Amino acid sequence: MLNLTRIPLLALLTVFAAFLAGGSSAQAQEQEESPWSFYGDARFRLAFDALTPGVPDRNRQRMRFRFGVNFTITDELTVGTRLVTGDPQVPTNPHVDLGNGFDGLEVNLDRLFFRYSPKEAPGLSVVGGKFSNPIYRNPVFGEFVWDADLQPEGMMVTYNSTGGAFVDSFGFQFAQLAMYEQAPPGDTWGTLAGFNFSKKTGDNQRLEGGVNYTFFGDLTPGGSDALTVRLRGNSMTGDEPTSNFGIVDAVLAYHFGDVVLSAEFINNTRAASDVGDTAVAFGAAVNTDNGKLYYSYSAIEQDAVLSLLSQDDFLSATNFNSHLLGWRKYLTEHTLLHVYVLASEPNELVAGLVDEMVYRFRVDIDIDF
Repeated sequence: MLNLTRIPLLALLTVFAAFLAGGSSAQAQEQEESPWSFYGDARFRLAFDALTPGVPDRNRQRMRFRFGVNFTITDELTVGTRLVTGDPQVPTNPHVDLGNGFDGLEVNLDRLFFRYSPKEAPGLSVVGGKFSNPIYRNPVFGEFVWDADLQPEGMMVTYNSTGGAFVDSFGFQFAQLAMYEQAPPGDTWGTLAGFNFSKKTGDNQRLEGGVNYTFFGDLTPGGSDALTVRLRGNSMTGDEPTSNFGIVDAVLAYHFGDVVLSAEFINNTRAASDVGDTAVAFGAAVNTDNGKLYYSYSAIEQDAVLSLLSQDDFLSATNFNSHLLGWRKYLTEHTLLHVYVLASEPNELVAGLVDEMVYRFRVDIDIDF
């Protein structure tokens, strides 16, 4: 099923045709740099899940495709969009499962934004629409609070600078996010504020980190369950979330040579008093001639993160302890092999959970272009 209207689809095809036509004239490209830029990737995944006793294991073949276009209108203004596979009702997952009676693949837009970067203020950008999330992430695994596939909506201001009295580079982000819009009785908004830095501490050594805070408004405005029906493990009291959400996410990472060590601390400052509100993650990665090997340990309490937005790589979105071991290697300049194994168990037993370790094994082949 194709979830694009005819007009956006024809527009994308026109853009692609213009790209091909422009590429046929090397002399014109030499005379003037094209205002168009294109990027994308494709993935084939084998996924094997060993679940709790009595629940059949799940074995899947999955695919993902993304194609993005940016157009520079002026030196200060850019418009961009991106086409992706996946169910638009599940913004954390652009993958499609094979084996649905040979149905067509669902396709939709997950980005459509305008970015203004004034010449008078180098490093400053104002973005509106549906855009990528620029917060600093844990370099070993960084999707516990915000899934990397989820594209926020609203308006964001960012500022990035190189050089400073105490650090080599730093950046700020501030956003007002539209989460759920409806006619009266009310809407749901989020506010995101973040800071990141990088500091060289020696030859081939670097300390970097970031802190961001996200305040989420009423998740059930006017009694609507449009957001809460998509929660994946947070504590509920009847039809309402037990907790409110205001999440601090702090990450510190140290790079030395081919090794990086990371630590992450997460706290929901607005959680209910009787619900777990804290998460920690520790990781290490090393680059070798045979690829990148990494390990991450995480302990995520039930309401430490908002499961509506958090990662979907693990077998639980929240309320778990997990060990993740992975290996990544570029087979060619544009082809990446990624293998990982996950072992996970509940952080705290709640209704419907079994105190058993579950496992996930994945093999990805990614091709970027």
